[in-house]
Amino acid sequence: MALHSYGKPPIPVDTLSTVTKLYAEGRLDASIATPSTLPPSAKFNDMVILVQMDLTRLDCDAIVNAANKSLLGGGGIDGAIHRVAGPRLYDECLDLRGCETGEAKITKGYKLPARHIIHTVGPVYWTHKDKGEDPGILLKSCYTASLDLARQNGCETVAFPCISTGIYGYPSRHAAIVACQTVREYLEAQEREDADAKKEVKEEEEKKDGQVEEEEGGVKLVAEDNDKAGKENKPGATPVAAPSTPPAGVADSKAKTSIKREKTAEEKKPMLTKIKKVVFCTFLDKDLAAYDNVVPAYFPPVEGVEGSLDKLAAEVAQSQAATDEDSKDAKTQADAKDNVEAEDKGDVKTDDKTEDKN
Repeated sequence: MALHSYGKPPIPVDTLSTVTKLYAEGRLDASIATPSTLPPSAKFNDMVILVQMDLTRLDCDAIVNAANKSLLGGGGIDGAIHRVAGPRLYDECLDLRGCETGEAKITKGYKLPARHIIHTVGPVYWTHKDKGEDPGILLKSCYTASLDLARQNGCETVAFPCISTGIYGYPSRHAAIVACQTVREYLEAQEREDADAKKEVKEEEEKKDGQVEEEEGGVKLVAEDNDKAGKENKPGATPVAAPSTPPAGVADSKAKTSIKREKTAEEKKPMLTKIKKVVFCTFLDKDLAAYDNVVPAYFPPVEGVEGSLDKLAAEVAQSQAATDEDSKDAKTQADAKDNVEAEDKGDVKTDDKTEDKN
């Protein structure tokens, strides 16, 4: 296993716990979190990961860097990524000529375990609030732009840090809400894309089948007209010309189909891949606590998951049952001991009477 510049082994994304597993292990508790109004999705819960770790150690397709507008490094996660990736990252970022707030740009990962780095510039919270602007719009754009860029470059697994929650002053809980809501909406949109694509393929196949049937019908009609013309073109009869083109409906159908295909090819810009895993990678305890509270609201458990109070009650009941069982065993042992002692005394009395008789 290769080591990055700090000498620590990379952590594969597949070894991290998904939201589904966090619920199963009791490490994510929906009962004490923000109530959810969204339908549960087992698929989404298997696609989302929440972890507290060093982002630079994560082995995935792309990690997201909470960068500044220069893209040339800074403090926090930005500086850590540049230090670990090495000087060639600086050189490539220099060629990118910066990045605006809410936008994203991509580079190679260099010495990082991640293959790519997606650099996005989050909003400075109070700068926008003081202007009467909503920083959430720009923060949302950071996530959507990063996910789009990932798909356009063939990245299926993407890990996000807590964007703007450091020196940019974005409150951790509010930032977690924007992150979770945006990712949930993005995954839902991706599902709709799949459904629309399947529907389009089905419609194209049905049109092709209909077109073939129409073409066959046109050929048959031409043959029948030719036969009719041959019979009627006798001496003294008025000649009947065979149609030189198929019925109008067939020609129109071909034209419309070809135009539609060309328009779809020009307008539709398909992504190279789909997002399969999204990692919310926290570092500070305050950020992890925020995600613990917010994630269940956007990725609720599929089945009923015991809450903390339920678990406490179950533990108390289990402990009481164990105590009752121990008490029962102790009583049984005490009764058995009393019976043995009683039998011993009976034997002694019998022996004494036997000696007296003798």
